[in-house]
Amino acid sequence: MPRKPRSLKQEMDRLTAELREAGWTWTQVAAEYRRRYRLNPRQAFREAHRLTQAAVTLRWDALWPDDPLSVRKLGWWEAWPGPTGHEPPLAALNRLARIYQCRTTDLIDAEDHTPADPDTPHPPDTRIAPSGDVPATEVLPSLAVEDVLNILSRWHPEPFSSPARTQEPRDQEYDRLIHSLVRWAAQVKRRDALTVLGAAATAAYASPAFDLLSPEDLDRVASAVADPVRVDDATVDHMETVLRHVMRQEDALGPQPVLETMIAQHRLLQTVLAGGASDQVRPKLLSLLANAGRSIAWMLFNLNDFNSAHHYYAQAHKMAHLAADDATCSLVLAAWSHLTTWHGDPRLALEHALGAQRWSSRTNDPLLSAYAYGVEARAHAAIARRSGRSASRKDRLDCMRALERSKRELSRADPGDGSSRVYFYSEATYMGAQARCLLDMGTPTPALHLATTSLATLDPALIRDVAYTHLYAARAHMQLRNIEQACEHISEAAALARRNTSPRLARSIVEDREKLNPWNNTHAVSDLDDRIRSLG
Repeated sequence: MPRKPRSLKQEMDRLTAELREAGWTWTQVAAEYRRRYRLNPRQAFREAHRLTQAAVTLRWDALWPDDPLSVRKLGWWEAWPGPTGHEPPLAALNRLARIYQCRTTDLIDAEDHTPADPDTPHPPDTRIAPSGDVPATEVLPSLAVEDVLNILSRWHPEPFSSPARTQEPRDQEYDRLIHSLVRWAAQVKRRDALTVLGAAATAAYASPAFDLLSPEDLDRVASAVADPVRVDDATVDHMETVLRHVMRQEDALGPQPVLETMIAQHRLLQTVLAGGASDQVRPKLLSLLANAGRSIAWMLFNLNDFNSAHHYYAQAHKMAHLAADDATCSLVLAAWSHLTTWHGDPRLALEHALGAQRWSSRTNDPLLSAYAYGVEARAHAAIARRSGRSASRKDRLDCMRALERSKRELSRADPGDGSSRVYFYSEATYMGAQARCLLDMGTPTPALHLATTSLATLDPALIRDVAYTHLYAARAHMQLRNIEQACEHISEAAALARRNTSPRLARSIVEDREKLNPWNNTHAVSDLDDRIRSLG
């Protein structure tokens, strides 16, 4: 009896070998890849041939040395028509078809509109479709609100533990819906969850945002699109509610289910502004555009698309200044600082953080100031880690000073204030950030205490934050050579990554697991690997 594949790569290697041995054409094999793994045509043909993107570029360059292909460009073509993709030119598709031994039309979702011609003397050309020997690629239907409610009716979750902050009724309903979806996703097969949850969660967000509006509100939104001059404060308030709900959904589920929705909102705001919105609402719309751009940047950050995230943060920063919105300027710069630290440029991150503090001092939001000081501390800790013992004393002191200021601002914040856009920053998240800083500066024992304390009180709706705090605890245990405990925390983070499908989080889990390579022969690490494989 053949052994079960231990990885997705082994599974795909075996699939291609078996299908080709059975006499399937490359077009048929690619169609099966599309059906099984939900790939687009260009991805499916490359995976069917078991080629990496780098291998495809080598074959391309050998055939057309005067017009070399880069991995990045091939990645853009494969990502199209997604938000980070570029449409491949016809000449490029012809060349890829030669590499993949298929028709050029096989590499796109070709459409056939000949039946619309009443003089067509022959039936539609079915050669464009996949071979009849292979089931056609399944198209995931859209789910309406009724479908979501039908799913939720099968489950009776425990009362949702909301954050301590005061919430509007719609926010409470939203949190309960997301909590139910997350519990449901954790109890079904991963592939089924990703298939249904992606559509269901989007419907859970999008449908209440519009279907629960009164007819007057719906008319107002439609009128705003048709005639931007008619945009009023109520329309702007609705758009702000939509953006807030999208971000709460991203907290729970990750960026993939909501990125397209946020990009659509961003384009809507651009359209309304370009159409001549009145001077009365224009500053508010600019602020909303800045926050939409900031949210897109955050999602791209969690998709590991750092360059695109930098681009959207720069745009958001510009819009915030055009709106003369001090709070949004501060929030954009603080989030940008977080990205820049992660991307490996802590000195530039420090510059962004200091700018965030400057603008936050002009607002009356201590939570915003606390967040700005928190990202400053992370930048100082990253600089200290890079500098080593010789030149890090000043940054260590500055890091601890920034953490103390963040704690002081947190003590001034009203825990019942749900109006701040920094809803995610609390005493628990502050302790997690402090643990991360202490780890960077080589002091694992207090870092472990802080991470453990943070996990006891961290808002469970912030799934990615909880997962990262588990990773901070795991890193502290690794520095203390507590391998079994480190494995337990990485396992917890991996289970959460199944619910919040953030590629950045998944990448962090893989990197932390690799740090355990010296202990590969231990039972704890072996059990961890089994757990990660079982989670997919």
